[in-house]
Amino acid sequence: MKKNRHDTILIKLSGNVVADSAALGKLAEYMGEAKNSGKRIILTHGGGKQISELSGRLELPVEQVAGRRITNEDTREVLLYTVGGKANRDLVAFLREQGISAVGISGVDGALTTSHRRPPFEVDGEPIDFGLVGEIDSVDGSLPETLLEAGYIPVIGCLTWSPDEGILNVNADTFAIRISLAMQVDELIMLMDPPAVLDAGQRPIPKMRRSDWELGLKEGWVKDGMKPKLFTAFEALEKGVPTVKMTNADTLAAGGGTLLVDDYDK
Repeated sequence: MKKNRHDTILIKLSGNVVADSAALGKLAEYMGEAKNSGKRIILTHGGGKQISELSGRLELPVEQVAGRRITNEDTREVLLYTVGGKANRDLVAFLREQGISAVGISGVDGALTTSHRRPPFEVDGEPIDFGLVGEIDSVDGSLPETLLEAGYIPVIGCLTWSPDEGILNVNADTFAIRISLAMQVDELIMLMDPPAVLDAGQRPIPKMRRSDWELGLKEGWVKDGMKPKLFTAFEALEKGVPTVKMTNADTLAAGGGTLLVDDYDK
């Protein structure tokens, strides 16, 4: 894999975005403009909405702790049909309708990711076993780099592989960060439902420093699923992704969202 940056953007989509044709239309608009300006684009996606819907149809319980899914054998099967199947295929098909050439893969393909099963860890002082969930040990970006060089957009579902456990679930935000670092992207865009990170008064925050995030945790307005999202987003910035933005598809196309910055940045 080539080590130099090529003006590459990685966009991480939630399952809600994958299922929202209006949001995907805005995303395709942004992607078309980015490609025309010489940017290379990688998409990664989860499938929380699709997993929960199929689990409900199969009458399987959905268990989450601190915004993260507990994955048992039945849930892993659902993941294969959603993240590794329908969600990925639907996204590639939609892009094709927009004239965008994409190839759908997962973290299992081409030895892209190798993981081990995550041991139990503490959440709010209590040890939690998240089940068949992987911690990524290594990333080989050769396959997405080959696709990029050939002019395709890699669309990567957040599944990973362990030599001991086989296919494992992996947190979609963490997955996006690891791919971003391995591919040496210039910008990571984490799409979500709100237009930006919201402050205590529910107002969008254009620029957020780590100290702002820590204040939000202390005061309680950074809560629920936003806690792990911001934790992993600042981790990406800390580990070397030059630009990290959090927004939704509409606001991304309009140039808005929350830009994460180090405390010393003005």
